[in-house]
Amino acid sequence: MKKIAVLIIWLLTAALLHAGVTLEGNFNWKKKVKKVCKGVVYTQLELKSPRLMKIAVVRVDLQAAKFKFKITPRDPDWGKPMPDYPKGIIRTKRITCRDFMLNAVKNKENMVVAVNGSPWGPFHAPWTFKYAGNQGLMISNGELVAPVRGKRPSFVVYKNGKPGFRTFKEGDDLSQVLHAISGFGVVLQDNTVRGKDSLKAKLAPRTGYGLSKDHRYLYLMAVDGRQPLYSMGCSTYEVGQLLKYFGAYEGLNMDGGGSTTLIVRKGAKLNKLNSHAGGHERAVGGAMGIILL
Repeated sequence: MKKIAVLIIWLLTAALLHAGVTLEGNFNWKKKVKKVCKGVVYTQLELKSPRLMKIAVVRVDLQAAKFKFKITPRDPDWGKPMPDYPKGIIRTKRITCRDFMLNAVKNKENMVVAVNGSPWGPFHAPWTFKYAGNQGLMISNGELVAPVRGKRPSFVVYKNGKPGFRTFKEGDDLSQVLHAISGFGVVLQDNTVRGKDSLKAKLAPRTGYGLSKDHRYLYLMAVDGRQPLYSMGCSTYEVGQLLKYFGAYEGLNMDGGGSTTLIVRKGAKLNKLNSHAGGHERAVGGAMGIILL
């Protein structure tokens, strides 16, 4: 009976996909939220229309406390050919977001949020490659980790402390960029959701980054997917719809699928806010952490 139920749900997916998310108004961040630390709260939402969907969002008030960002740094063998994929150039060593946070804590860094970010390669069978490259622009604490690639937009923190989104071109001046991590595309711009044709895309787990109009609030979102009786996922257009609902004015679709991971930490307890299909946390090529000073 369970297999029949799963089949019925998947047969309904095509019709549900084109509907898009319908949410009125904006999420009320004064209710139904949990506090991680000063300036950091999160919420978890379940939708049943247009399909079953579980969503987790962290909101960081960048003016409420002193924070710094951490991006996956260069691997010590940066620039060398990958030993298990000689055509690839080593930029970073793949690591789960959980271990990314635990390593920071071991180094006495008070990381309170960890989230996956950039896509990377090689990404094909046997899926066990140790290193990552082709991330799109990545900068960690002022050091170039990976160069600009195509038109991938980036979440940026400048040396003056201001965050933003920007799509860089080869040759652009990066001297004022402290941190950068790139995604797949812009899904929310000037409060307008972009890419309605992406409603035709496959449903998948998704990771979204958003900023409020005044750049005071940073939104980090994980949507579970590929779990038909739990959460079916969403399109990239719906990432923009959801970010807007939670308060973002602009937003990016980051790496998704099995990479989607959102973890918060309160004291010694780590709380993964999303659920991976199969229960396996993927080692990713680029992650971002937020450290409370």
